[in-house]
Amino acid sequence: MNFQSFETYFIAERSEHGAVRMKTAELMELSQSDSLDFLFLGSSTCYRGIDPHYLDPLKGFSLCSSSQRIGNSSYILDVALEYTSTHYLVIDVYPKCWSDAGVVNKESARDWVVNSSTPIRVPILEMVLATGEPYYMAVAGYFWLANFMGVNYPAFTQITKDQYMGLGFVSSKVKPIESVLCDDLFVEMSHETCEVLRGMIAKASLNGAQTILLNPPQLCEESFPTPDCFSDVIYIDGNDWPGAKTPTHYYDDHHLIDAGAASYSNWLSEELKTITASSEASND
Repeated sequence: MNFQSFETYFIAERSEHGAVRMKTAELMELSQSDSLDFLFLGSSTCYRGIDPHYLDPLKGFSLCSSSQRIGNSSYILDVALEYTSTHYLVIDVYPKCWSDAGVVNKESARDWVVNSSTPIRVPILEMVLATGEPYYMAVAGYFWLANFMGVNYPAFTQITKDQYMGLGFVSSKVKPIESVLCDDLFVEMSHETCEVLRGMIAKASLNGAQTILLNPPQLCEESFPTPDCFSDVIYIDGNDWPGAKTPTHYYDDHHLIDAGAASYSNWLSEELKTITASSEASND
């Protein structure tokens, strides 16, 4: 533990990719009394595409991270609720994440163990155990001990083309694509994933929050049936954004560049503000 190079090459490499360290450090500054209007969970389509600053004067924060499947989001929600509360839980349900094997992504679990600024809480250890991978369990044990002993090295890998803008948003300052070749895809949510999602919706409700499911914009929009677990919640399709099929808004078929994210965030913020206003009107 006295040598970062040993940790990097033999245990795991600390990285700024996905900005988990910075967004969790910001999370720790929040409080239950300073409730959010919107808490975002999901994968990289979320943290690269949604800038919560556009919600102003409403408050939003994103704990989206790389390869974060719905199973990962369930554990991360538990961590978030230790630090803050929210009126709405917005889950980015990028369909491609449904089709990958397993409900919990092991790389996402590793990311949260290695790069989170928060102490390694029980939900994060449970997420690692859910991967069933002995290596990731060993990594979790090492970083729990390092955290306990106060070993906190800076990130070994810096990402030069990404810029952390605060509130969990990462701006992708890269060259856009001009066109994309799409394959026909059909994605179906598994029963196990649907049950995890139902559990998240119930947990949010118990904590006084409504759930919004958000399908992010994609150039190659996957064809998928709307699962039964979508029936009792608010659903927003990001492909309704007018810029959703403009290639120059993206750097691949589903990740937005900075200009695309600005346009999408502006559109999405109006959709979310409308939902908030409608809810307040019905309560009155």
